[in-house]
Amino acid sequence: MLEFIRSETHPKNIFFINAETLQDKIDLGALLSRYSRSHKDAETLYKEEFLTNPNKGAEFYAKIFGQYGDESISELVPHGFAVCLEGIPILWSTYLLHYRTLSAIEKSTRYVKAFDFYNPAKFNAPNLYDVLCKKRIDDYNKHHDKAYRKLCSNFDSKDLENPAVKRALNARALDETRDFLPLSTLTSLGIMANLRSWLNILTKEKVRNDPAIYVKDLIDPLTELFKEHFPTIFSQDKIDYLKEAENVAFPSKLQLESSFKLKDQPIDPNDIDEFGLRNEIDLDTKLDYIPYAYETERVKKTKPLRETEMLDFSIAIPEVNIATFRDIQRHRYFTILINRWDYYQSADEEFILLSSPLSTTIDITIKGNLRQWTHAIELRTQEQGHFNYRRIFQSCGIIIAKQLEVNKEDIFPYADWRSDKEIGLGRLKSELKRNDKEDV
Repeated sequence: MLEFIRSETHPKNIFFINAETLQDKIDLGALLSRYSRSHKDAETLYKEEFLTNPNKGAEFYAKIFGQYGDESISELVPHGFAVCLEGIPILWSTYLLHYRTLSAIEKSTRYVKAFDFYNPAKFNAPNLYDVLCKKRIDDYNKHHDKAYRKLCSNFDSKDLENPAVKRALNARALDETRDFLPLSTLTSLGIMANLRSWLNILTKEKVRNDPAIYVKDLIDPLTELFKEHFPTIFSQDKIDYLKEAENVAFPSKLQLESSFKLKDQPIDPNDIDEFGLRNEIDLDTKLDYIPYAYETERVKKTKPLRETEMLDFSIAIPEVNIATFRDIQRHRYFTILINRWDYYQSADEEFILLSSPLSTTIDITIKGNLRQWTHAIELRTQEQGHFNYRRIFQSCGIIIAKQLEVNKEDIFPYADWRSDKEIGLGRLKSELKRNDKEDV
């Protein structure tokens, strides 16, 4: 049985879930994945779905992992306990999920409609913050309803009675309107990582964002919770040492970035002018390793041979909105650099950022080898993906194929190159399959 561990002295929405037996670990992984598509809190969901069915976790993995091949949920089992963060702003989850050593499942804006935002009365949020956030939530609701009605007009009344069609329509309407949401919109996520990762991440975030409401309301309480339950690892001496190290490294990084912006510097490596490659591959490397990518046979959902890891591509993507960036973040094997993002320096600036919409744009650079790119391009161009997400990886595939001087269909045989207009209601086929399985 899973144990929900909450502190008497810290916020109730930040807690541990402990799993001791193998079945508990399976249940925990299944719970976190199931949690991402439910409006219920973790403990309620567990009581209603898992305690009433002892085989729920095993059945879930048999279907989602065994039948559907969703590999990400297998990362949720081994650690044994998860950190749950409920009712935190999307902005804060974006900061944390930028660390590659975390395995996380977050509440989806595709399946669960957003309805609330962060309103820290105890920090005296300015009235303008509340006004902006409320307006963005209102706009989101209005545009969702409008988008849903417009999508429904393409189907007859009989089709609209089909639960699969309704789910696909709702998912598409939510996809089309998520950009209206403020970055303060509340989300929930379950995270697994080893304690060394948490120790380094929390000390880094403390240094890089202090003083900030984010630190006071999330990073500090979370650090204290780890100290309470793992005192020998989260010792104050160790935390002080890591903070001191970060206090040296981080200002040095900022100083270096600042020097790029001086007038006598001809090149700023953080500048991005257009969507495209930031590196070239020499002819000998192409001749040596391209054959491993497109002249060897493989089946769908498998990666090319390891030799393709010798081909590296760095692709600059300017003006990507934060909603789409958060999708890209999920590919943790990539190295993703944020070249431009307006960080806050004061409480007022922090509230301005929290009240900004998910359509706010940043500049990023993604670096990965051909094996990694192939997996991402073939996975994220499929019809059920978000349309912005699909377009970005289609563009990346075209750029890489052009650099290698091969046809995109040959180098990425399982990618889907159709336009959003050609695909239509992207999730409909998946939802119809789900209906068929449930009817069996």
